Amino acid sequence: MKHTDEPVIPPARVRDDELAGQASAAGARALLASITSESGSEVPAASPSRRWSWSARLVAGALTAGVLVAGVVAGPGLLRDGSATSYANSAVDIVLDGEQYVARIKDPFADHARYTEAFRAVGLNITLRPVPVSRSSVGEIMGMIITGDGGPDAGATPDPSGPRFGGVPLTMGTTSKGCEPGKDAGCVMVMRIPVGFTGKVDVRLGRQARQGEEYANFDLAMAPGEMFAGVRLRDGRPVDEILAEARKRDLTTVFSLIRIDARTGGMSSFEPLPADRVGRDWTVWNAWQVKAGVIRLLVTPERLPENPFYNGSAPPPAS
Repeated sequence: MKHTDEPVIPPARVRDDELAGQASAAGARALLASITSESGSEVPAASPSRRWSWSARLVAGALTAGVLVAGVVAGPGLLRDGSATSYANSAVDIVLDGEQYVARIKDPFADHARYTEAFRAVGLNITLRPVPVSRSSVGEIMGMIITGDGGPDAGATPDPSGPRFGGVPLTMGTTSKGCEPGKDAGCVMVMRIPVGFTGKVDVRLGRQARQGEEYANFDLAMAPGEMFAGVRLRDGRPVDEILAEARKRDLTTVFSLIRIDARTGGMSSFEPLPADRVGRDWTVWNAWQVKAGVIRLLVTPERLPENPFYNGSAPPPAS
């Protein structure tokens, strides 16, 4: 195991005035969203009354990280200029199959404009943006906000892969299950879109991370199959104990200091912290996977009355 003093992700902060008068969870979502936001990415404005947000774990019925952590935004409308029922380019094949359009993503590393081109050709206003993730999230919808005249079915039980429209699910997966698109021969991501879908959606889709790429599913570090699977931090644990666990797994550790807002009791910022400034008796409250082989420990020098990731300050960790 190695330590590094070089922050792997930039600090993310929410100012006190942004937290004032708001639920602490809202501030935390803004805080976490700022960590995962892509610089320079733009999404169209959307009317709040016609906006629906979904995350990978909400869709799966096991949401533990908040819909905006890895969410994206889309605006209303369906393009009707596409008259084809099938389309293919070097990145994707789309065919009409019963009540769904089936898109087979042949190249998960292609420019997202290639996917947009194909969807528009069949009359769908869908923007697909593959984002790097660890293996367990490949082929999953990492987040989306849908807007338009017709939203997801009210009260419908979430499909394991996506919301339903007119009883027909919008889903995502891989063929075969568990394979790695772009790496395993014959492995592709498959997206199924209801023919009756009348909105616009901007989807973040998990693809296998390249060497050195940072994960969009950073908050799944302790979930089954991930680098810190089985580790429990609900009650906080000493840094020394968690470093020993990281050594067992041959992981490089980096640190972020959790700052608590005195007025709300919620988190107000995370600040990257050099390893030599972290006491071995400090407390670890959460762990994020940064990229292959690198784990980020979120710490405080003192023990807090409760874990800030379980008091409504932020979405709780997956485990």
